[in-house]
Parts: sequence; C-alpha cells; structure tokens
Amino acid sequence: MRLHRLRVANFRGVAAREVEFADTGVTVIEGDNEAGKSSMMEAFDLLLTAQASSKARNVRAVQPAGRDVGTEVWADISCGSWRFEYFKRFNRQPETTLTITRPVREQLTGREAHERVDQILAEALDKTLFGALRLLQSADPRLGDLANSSALSQALDRAAGQSESDGGETPQTQELVAAVAAEYKKYFTLAQGRPTGELAAAADAADRAAAAVAEREEILARVQDAADRLPRVAETIRGLVAQEQSGNVEVSTAAAALAEAEAVSEQVKAARATFESRKLSHRVAADALRSRRRDRERAAALRESLAENRRAVSQARAKAEAAAGEAAELASALAESQKRRDDLGAELRAAERAAVVASDRARLARLDNSLDEVRRLRSELASARAEAAAVPVSEDDVRLAAALERDLAATAARLDAAAPTVTITRLGADEVLLDGETAADGAQVSAARPTVVEVPGSVRVEVRPGADSAEPAAELETLRERAAELRRRCGVAELSLVASAAARRAEILRRIQDTERALARELGGAEAEDLERQRLDLLSRLPEQAGADAGNGHEGERAHADLAELRRIEREASDLAAEADRARQARLAAVREYESRASALEETGVRIAEESAALESELSASAAAASDETLAERVCEHAAEVDDAEADLARLTQRLEQLDLNGLREKLAQAEAAQDRLRRQVSEQKRIQTELSTRLEVCRSDGRLDELSEAVAANDAAQAHLQRVRERAAGARVLHETLQRKRNESRARYVDPFAERLEELAAPVFGSGVSFHIDDDFVIATRTLDGVTVDVDSLSGGAKEQLGLLARLACATLVDKADGVPLILDDALGYTDPTRLASMAHVLGTAGGDAQIIVLTCTPDRYREVAGAKLIAV
Repeated sequence: MRLHRLRVANFRGVAAREVEFADTGVTVIEGDNEAGKSSMMEAFDLLLTAQASSKARNVRAVQPAGRDVGTEVWADISCGSWRFEYFKRFNRQPETTLTITRPVREQLTGREAHERVDQILAEALDKTLFGALRLLQSADPRLGDLANSSALSQALDRAAGQSESDGGETPQTQELVAAVAAEYKKYFTLAQGRPTGELAAAADAADRAAAAVAEREEILARVQDAADRLPRVAETIRGLVAQEQSGNVEVSTAAAALAEAEAVSEQVKAARATFESRKLSHRVAADALRSRRRDRERAAALRESLAENRRAVSQARAKAEAAAGEAAELASALAESQKRRDDLGAELRAAERAAVVASDRARLARLDNSLDEVRRLRSELASARAEAAAVPVSEDDVRLAAALERDLAATAARLDAAAPTVTITRLGADEVLLDGETAADGAQVSAARPTVVEVPGSVRVEVRPGADSAEPAAELETLRERAAELRRRCGVAELSLVASAAARRAEILRRIQDTERALARELGGAEAEDLERQRLDLLSRLPEQAGADAGNGHEGERAHADLAELRRIEREASDLAAEADRARQARLAAVREYESRASALEETGVRIAEESAALESELSASAAAASDETLAERVCEHAAEVDDAEADLARLTQRLEQLDLNGLREKLAQAEAAQDRLRRQVSEQKRIQTELSTRLEVCRSDGRLDELSEAVAANDAAQAHLQRVRERAAGARVLHETLQRKRNESRARYVDPFAERLEELAAPVFGSGVSFHIDDDFVIATRTLDGVTVDVDSLSGGAKEQLGLLARLACATLVDKADGVPLILDDALGYTDPTRLASMAHVLGTAGGDAQIIVLTCTPDRYREVAGAKLIAV
C-alpha cells in the first residue's frame, strides 16, 4: 500500500488541509501541538474502517466543536494492483464515493463503494503488517505480533533462500491449519488449551448425571435419618413447653417490680422540674437586682462623661483658632516661593528648546548614514538575487545528476557486454569508412546499434546488434536524453559540474541571507520609507529652530551647557514651594480637624445628655414600682425555696437508686428474651417434626428407589459418551500440536534474515558488534553488545524506542514493494539523545529503500539530518 495524497476538512481542529506524500523515502510532517498532525492519520484510519453513515462515538468525536458541519476525508491510494481515489463525508449529509483508476476504471458510491474498498484491502493489504508498522511516542515501542503476516513471511522466505514452493505457507497448507484449528476448537480453547465446546458439554453432562445419582442416594439417606430423629424431636418439644410455663411466672414478677420503680422515677422528674423552676425564679430576681445597680453606676458615669466632653470642646476651639493664624502667616511665604519657581521654569524651558535643536541635528545625521547603508545593502541584495536566478540548480538536481552518472555507466557496461565489438585492421592503402567517417587503423567500436564498415568501391559490411542488446541500447539513449535535458536546465556542460553549480548557488543564497540580516539590523524593524519620512520631518523643523537661534548662538550654547544646573535649581525651587504649600495645607487641615473634632464632641455631648436623661427617667420609674430593698428581699425568699426543692429532689433520687431501675429493666428484658428463645426453639422443633414427617410421606408416595435406578442408567450412558468425546479430542489435540510444532520449526528458519537486517540497521546506532535474540513470534528478547547480554525490557526508554523503530524499518525494507505498507512514526525518538538521534536520522535517510516512511513531529530538528526527506509544515 502507498498513500499518495490525503485531504481532510472539518476534522477536529483542522479546517482544511491537503498533504502529498513521497512514494518512497521519508516524508516529515511538522507542526505545533494541536496542529492536527496525528488527526491526519486518524482521518486515514477512519476513511478505511468506518462507514460514512456511522453514528459511533469515535465518528461523532471528530466533528469540530460548536460547528454543525460534515467531516470530509479524501485519499489517493495504491494497494496491490489497484489505485483508487476514496472520499467520505461523516456526521452531516453522509456521502461515500470511490473512483478506481487502475487496473480497470470503476466508479462506485454509497455502501457499494465501502464494500468494494473492503474487498480490495482484504485481497491486497497485509493488515497485520499495516497495524504493526506504527510507532507512537506514548505507546509501547515493542513490535507487535507478526507471526501471521503473510507479506513478511514471504519476504523472509526469499531472504532465507527458500523456493516459492516450500517457502511460507501455501493456501492449501493454510486451509489445513485452519481446519485442524477449527476441529481443535470444538474441544479446547486456543489460548490456554482448556476444555470447551463438545468436550466441555460432554464432561458437564457426565458431571450432572453423576450428581443426579449422588443426589438421589443422599435423599434416601436423609429419609432414613428422618425416621430415626422423629421420636427424639417430640420429646424435646415437651421439655421446652414446660420450661416456657415456668418462665412466664418469672416475667410477671419482674414486670411488677419495674412498674414500682418507674413510678418513683416519674416523681423524681416532677421534683427536678420544681427545682429548676424555683432556681429560675431566683436567677430572675438576682438579675433584676444586679441590673438596677448597673443602671445607677451607668448614670453616674454619664454625668462624668458629659462634663469631660464640655472641657474637650473648649480645648478644640482654642487649637483651631491658633492653627488658622499660623496658616495665614505661611500663605505669604508660599507666594514668594511660587514666583521664584515660575521664573526658573521659564528659563529652563528656553534651555530645553535649544537642547532639542541640537538633538534633532544629531539624529538627522544618523538617519542620513542609515539611509546610505540601506541603499548600498539593497543594491548588493539585488545583485546577489540576480546571480542566484542565473544558477537554477537544486539539491534534487545534484542527486539526479549522480544517479544519472551511475545509471549511464552501468547501462553502457551492460550494453558493451551484450553488443558485438567490431575491430578494423587495414591491410592495404584503401580508405576504410566507419558509419561514413574515416576509421583509424586498429579502431574498435561496440555495435550497439546498426554499424556500417565500408571500403569505397570494394566492399560494404553492415553489422546489426542482436535482440539482447536492443533494450540496454534504448535505455542508454533515454538516459543520455535525460542527462542532456538536466545539463541544459542547469546550464552546465557536464553532469559532474552540477554539484559545483549547486555549491555556488548555495554560497550565493548564504550571501543573500547575510545581506538580508544586515539590512534588517540596519532598518531595526522599520521600513526605509519610514526612515525617509523621519528625515523629512526633522528637516521641516530644523530651519525654523535654526533661524530662531541664529542671532543668539552663544546664549543657546550656554543654555545647553547649564541645562542640568537649571533643572537642579528649578527642582529645588519647586521643592521649597511644595514644602511651603504642604506646611500651609497642614495648618489648614489642622484647623479643619480641630473644628471637626469640636463639632463631633458637641454632637457626642448632646447624645450623652439625652442618654443620661433617659436613664434617670427609667430609674425613677423602676424605683417607684419596686425599690432596691424590695428587690433584695425577693432574692432571699427565692433562695430559700430553691433549697427546699433541692432537698425533696435528693430524697426521691436516693429512693430511685435503691430500687435500681436499670437493673430491673435489664432483668425483665433477660426474662423476656429467654422466653422468646424458648418459643423459637419450640417453633423450630415443631418445624423439624413437620419436615421429617413430610419427608417420610413423600418418600413413600414418590417412588424414590425407581428414580435412583434411572439416574444410575443415565450416568452410565453419559460416562460412555464422555469417553468417546475424549478420544476424539485427544486425536484433535495431537494433530493440532504437531502442526503448530512444525509451523514453529518452519518459522525458526526465517527468523535469521530478520535478525540480520535488524542488526545491519542497528549497527550505526548501538555499535558494530550488536546482536539480538529473536523468538519465533518475532519478539526481540535480548540485546548483546560488547559481550554483555541484556533483556530488552531492562533497556532504557530511549533505547527501547530506538529498537522499536529499527525493527519496524527492518520489516518495511524486507517486504516486497508490492506488499509493503507505510511506516508511520508519530513524534517518535522523544527520549533519544543527540548522538543517537543523528545516527537514527542517517539510518532513516539511507536504509529506507523502497519503503514509504511518514513522520509526524512537533520537533522537526529531530529529523533535520534525514537525507532526502520531504518536509511539510502544517
């Protein structure tokens, strides 16, 4: 299979994208995280597996979030002898179209198109290999199970030197293996060899028959046991009934004692309620007395606060008048400081204007220099670009020239080996012509095409090449035409000069880059037109300033020189003015603060007077209702009542403790529980008596002895059937295990070519002495390096990832091009150090052969050194 082009639209976060892949070699698709790289391969898998009308979760998940649009996937694919263009739209207005362009053109739509592609893939795609040749950064790097890959098996057979007839497995062999496996699965599971199907059913039937016999034998034994137990159960029932009658008397006595104790408990509750009520009354009387005393203390405190408030108001008014006088004195000093500050500010602004003129002149000079340098760099850049356009040679041209040179030499050698050689020896003075040209004595030519040797007037010999040299001759002519076209396009006389022309173009391009960087540095992110506008703006300002300062140049220079001193003096004057203003504002703020404080104190005095009057009024009213002496007498009376109630409560509580209420309740509960147990025992024994009687009656009426005989006969038949099935299952197991052993022995013969290819690819990465042990299922078990053997599971994460990629590359390069599938690497080599990363890039670039390798990465520098890689940014 080859994926030539892939186009997606409205797939997750990808709005629209089309990618064209290299048919052989490495295609690197690079982009940031969430740019949709992995989504491209997900779209390809969805195209091949899901129907357009599918409502599965994975199909719905690819629709863009928040957009009601259809997800579209289109691909140009080669698979076996077929090439076809396949399109599906999912989620909205589903559609499927298929156009087969090779070997016979077909056009299908809908379900027929989907089923036709399934048929093509079933015939031409090794799905085991297709699933195994993928390496994801987050997945296990180990190579999947390839034991059932027919394409890899055939390739390894050829690599091992076996013939087609005895290499791999013929369809007949596979049918035999499948038939034996099907027969084996009637009796055993494939994974663990446990009984299943017919064998498990026969064993289950035999077990059920044996259980039926045991069950009926057990029933007869239980019947005999029932007959023996029935008299003993009747005697037990009579004893339990007598115990129950005695227990009823004990329960009645305990209940009477408990009733007496509960009556005392109620009296305790009433006494406690009386005690709590009287204690509350005492607390209320005490609180009233304390409240009266607090109110009188509060009234005295309010009278003292009111006097203090009036003294504070007088003091605040006096301080406000003093601060107002100080603020008036500071106002005159502030006016003088502000006048000096304004005079110095005017002088400073004049000096600053003179400094601006000088700064503009210096900036104008710098702009003139920058514009001259920009013009020079642009001239050099235009010249270099013209030189680059005159040398239209690319790296692809260099590789093509080298390939053509090799192919021309090899084809010419084949042609010389296949065509006859004509040797001309002159025996006289007559002129000898070779294809109409005078031939030198002893000349030799290869007759790769019709050649004429002629002695004018005497003899004419035509030499025609044989059929075996026609093909290399035509191929040589085609190669020469391609070489001539390449030389013409690159503007060189010889193919060997293409590389030097490419080097010259690379040097020119580097010079262009250096010039562009220098130009960018000179412009500093701006455009030349911006610099020119800045220059004109400066020129438009300078004449007026220059004219204004022309008559007083020495004063302008002095102002520029004294500008820093003027600024210092002006700042000092400003600071003095600000300080004077702050002092004046501070005194004014003090005036406002004292006035505000006096007003606040006056308002507070009003509130204190109002509160004091209200409290005095309230005290007069409450004293009229009950004097302080009356409240004190009430507290004493309630205290005596509390003591009486407390004494009654203590007496009743002592009586209740003597009766032990909880103990009486526990005693009654124990007596009732004992009675309940006796009743349950009586009920249980009566149930047993009924069950035993019923069991005896059922055995007499149901004919259990006949059922036992029938069960024994059925068990004998089931055991005999089980023995026959076991014999057939044993035969199926022997045949299955023999075939599997032979298949494993056959596989062991062609594991060696896979190991050799893997070691060849791994040598540049791990070292020339590396070797691997691979089991019959292509699982890499150990790695040996410098005499040290280590389990692959014990290697570092980076080494396991590198080994997983090399194993997949070995498979991809071993299988035939017609049977191959794309090798897909999704952000692999994330744990690889720089040294091994360079080695892996070399292996990918040189060992890929005819394999199609697709790399998805957010870090393109990992694959920057892969020779001949096609880079696509998304």
